Amino acid sequence: MHGRMNGEVTKEDGPQGNASLRVEIIQKAVNSDGHFKHQQIGEPDLTAEEKMTIASDLLDNKPAVFLSRFGKYLLEKELAYFPSGDYTIDFHMSQIRRQRLSSKSEVKNRRYEAMKQMTAQGEYFSDEEMKRREPLLYEQMVGQYLSEDEIQSKVDKTDLRFSSILMSHLEITQDNELYKTQKATEDDDLEQMKPEDSESEEESELESEEEDGRPKISDKERARLKGEFLLLMQQRFMAGDDEHFDYSHVDSNEAYDCMDLVNQDAEEKYFDED
Repeated sequence: MHGRMNGEVTKEDGPQGNASLRVEIIQKAVNSDGHFKHQQIGEPDLTAEEKMTIASDLLDNKPAVFLSRFGKYLLEKELAYFPSGDYTIDFHMSQIRRQRLSSKSEVKNRRYEAMKQMTAQGEYFSDEEMKRREPLLYEQMVGQYLSEDEIQSKVDKTDLRFSSILMSHLEITQDNELYKTQKATEDDDLEQMKPEDSESEEESELESEEEDGRPKISDKERARLKGEFLLLMQQRFMAGDDEHFDYSHVDSNEAYDCMDLVNQDAEEKYFDED
């Protein structure tokens, strides 16, 4: 029915008749940290070829055992390779999917708790820190609507040491470079999308909306945009899309399990996308 040469998988058909998927599944097992066989102390590690032979034998002859050892490393499309209707296989499939749902919920809850703590501490989700991470988005939703007095009030005039001034200058320079990069990317995208005759119309509309070089909107609208900016940054954090944050400090940290978040409706808006 099948043959192997030098440990290479050559079987044509698996439980679902998909040879390429079978190869993919076995390779996933070989590259995993799953258990292949009991070894004595001092015995050399298994080679990739030996692992492939063991994984192939298990997949062909004991698929339920294969699932118990390597199922957690497989994607959903790879799990679909295994036939349903067998009690033991169905049991392991159910266990794998249940663990994934539990783990996914656990990670969300930990991120939510971390986000609440950081928001309350007033640093990571402060205006200045969010501006440093996303200068273009901040300028579009918050910064361009600040008055000159508000801008000046954010300048720390109490610490005039040279080292502090130099550090502040370096941070501003870095922020400006990130802003320029993000702005250039956005401009390129918009340039490809807009009609050629729209530029002059947009400029005239912009000039009519500006006064003293800064757009003017109501205080209510400013508060709404600022709130939306914060919510957007929080949602990005929850989704794992904040490239400035090391999620390994939260996702696997049991210290964030102290709160029961499962049944709190207030959190659902952060989880909807998943």
